[in-house]
Formats: sequence, C-alpha cells, structure tokens
Amino acid sequence: MASKRKLKQAARQEVIEPSSEIEYAAPDPSTKITWPRHLAGGVDESKFLVLWPNNINSKKSLSQGRRISIQHACEDPIVQEMSEVCQFLKLTHIIEPYKALSRDISAHPGRIRVQIFSDDKPCHVEIESRKGLMRKMGELIPKLNIRKHRVAMEQRELDAQRYQAENGNSPGNPKGYAKKKGKKGRC
Repeated sequence: MASKRKLKQAARQEVIEPSSEIEYAAPDPSTKITWPRHLAGGVDESKFLVLWPNNINSKKSLSQGRRISIQHACEDPIVQEMSEVCQFLKLTHIIEPYKALSRDISAHPGRIRVQIFSDDKPCHVEIESRKGLMRKMGELIPKLNIRKHRVAMEQRELDAQRYQAENGNSPGNPKGYAKKKGKKGRC
C-alpha cells in the first residue's frame, strides 16, 4: 500500500487523474445555424452573400472592412443582431458564429451568409443589393431590444471597471478597507 505522501506526489505529477474531470473542447469553426430551421442542410449556400460585423461597424475605417458610409452604419454590431434583422426581413440566412476575420483579430467573431436573390429576383422588395441590405441592417440594429440589453450590460461592466480603477476597490467594499490577513484568533 502506498503512503499518503506518495499518493499526493503522484497526484501533483498528474499520474493519477481524477475521473470526474471534463476536458474543454474548442468550438467547431464549421458550425452553422440555418434560418429557417427546416432548411438546415438543404440549402445551397454558394450563392449567398457573406457579411461580417465589420462591414457595418461605424467604428471601423474603410481599410478595416467597413463597406457603407458611417451615417448608415452602426456601432459594434454582432452576428446575432444581424440575424435578428434578417429574420425580421424574412431572409434565408446561415450564421457561422465561430468564423473569424483574419485581418482584424479585435473584431467580434462570426459572419452571416444571406440569400437576397432567388432565381435572379430579390427575395425582399426593399433589399435589392448587398449595400442595400447593409444599410437596412445599420438602420434596424440600433432599434433591437437584444442590442439595448447588451449595450446596457456592457456599460455597467465598464462603469464597474472604471469605478474600481479610480477608487482602488470594488463596489462591494466602498471604503477601501483591506481585509485583515493572518491567523484569526490565534496567538
């Protein structure tokens, strides 16, 4: 029988692995979410347009990937918001949430593929081109409820970080007193 000391050493050296440990698996970059759902797997996506969040981001320059004017763009869109607009317009689209724009690693991940033409006819009366779709997204994304919630949550996190940086403490510790360290009640 091995001693406790040897068992602890073996555990530290990862010779003995806990059986309940779950390994993290990176997401599959080829994951696709099709809308409407009943078309999943049966859509020829070769004729779909590819749109990245950078294409309609007003904070990006033309060389960084913005494709429409700043007046028609919106600040920091994400793929889920772009999908909400396509659902509102009843356009068939595919979300690829784990794709990354190679030239801009700071960009929000994901892209969306949208079908705006079916048999050389527009699928929606208001959308006749890629730029028309991007302008419509730039117009509708700021009005979305999920966007309002996301922006409010990001603002709260930013305020908490700013407060902590200015005061050197957390909001739960308003006077900045540090916790006492050491042996409690022992001599």
